Amino acid sequence: MGKKAEASPGRSKETAQSLFRSKSHASIQHMFDDVAPTYDFLNHLLSLGIDNYWRSHTASAARKLLGGNPSPNILDVATGTGDLARAMSKIPGANVSGMDLSPEMLAIARKKYPGIAFSEGYAENIPYGENSFDVVSAGFGVRNFEDLPQGLKEFHRVLRPGGHALIIEPMIPRNPLMRQLYLIYFKKVLPKIARLFSKSSFAYDYLPHSVESFPQDEEFVSILREAGFATAEYRPMTFETSILYIAKK
Repeated sequence: MGKKAEASPGRSKETAQSLFRSKSHASIQHMFDDVAPTYDFLNHLLSLGIDNYWRSHTASAARKLLGGNPSPNILDVATGTGDLARAMSKIPGANVSGMDLSPEMLAIARKKYPGIAFSEGYAENIPYGENSFDVVSAGFGVRNFEDLPQGLKEFHRVLRPGGHALIIEPMIPRNPLMRQLYLIYFKKVLPKIARLFSKSSFAYDYLPHSVESFPQDEEFVSILREAGFATAEYRPMTFETSILYIAKK
């Protein structure tokens, strides 16, 4: 996987922008390895705990889509420390696997949730056969894919016919006032708070740029359809600060 990058609090916004443009597997892995120790704490702090609701809501949506399936197979891609995989595991009879490219994040996931199988891997080359899963989920990780179209095609490939992909991403509100307040918090306040608790503040300079640059709502729905999905929709959450995409194979 290459040599681990040293944390560098002095990296510039231009470097964060460059990382978003290149998004190589190695650079993204190194970034998440660096933030792993404080990742959960800062996630909950910076979202005021609402991230737990977003995951729970997504798992509830998956449960409804699965209907009466007594033993669904679910893959959580970009699982990080495993919180969305854990939410999915509460679906009755579910067999849940988690996958991520960061070994440091996975080490934490395995300690937190020993009953879930976690493995290292890339979204662009999912190590499972066609038609393996009823649901593929991803929480706040798709925008970090090195090759977005290929990653989504892999989601489609490993899903069974009629299966669903459920993807959560941050959303920039469309209301002008909410958008202005959100961007002030996201670009000015959030990185400063993160620096108080994390030595890897670079990741929190990268975060707002990655969200601002990522396609959202109808634009991302079009990308899902281009990846082969028969239908795709989006559901804004919490005053349009987060968004759930649901696509059906």
